[in-house]
Amino acid sequence: MPPSSSPIPSPNQSVIRIMCPNLACKRVLAVPTHARGKLVRCRSCGINIRIPQLKQVEAPAPEEQAKPQAKSAASQPPAKGEAA
Repeated sequence: MPPSSSPIPSPNQSVIRIMCPNLACKRVLAVPTHARGKLVRCRSCGINIRIPQLKQVEAPAPEEQAKPQAKSAASQPPAKGEAA
């Protein structure tokens, strides 16, 4: 039997599974990870779907959050009636 040209990915290839947003279709699509951020077309209904990108959450450390607040309070001029 000749090798098939089906869109089934090999087990070592990472894929993203996403459901077609078309309410009449709802087919589960398996797209390669390099398609993140790109448009793909559902082979069942033909709708274009944008594959979401990875979310990169960069939460600043607690010390970094405290520094700007202390700095902004020190940079404000003293209120009237207070000693400088």
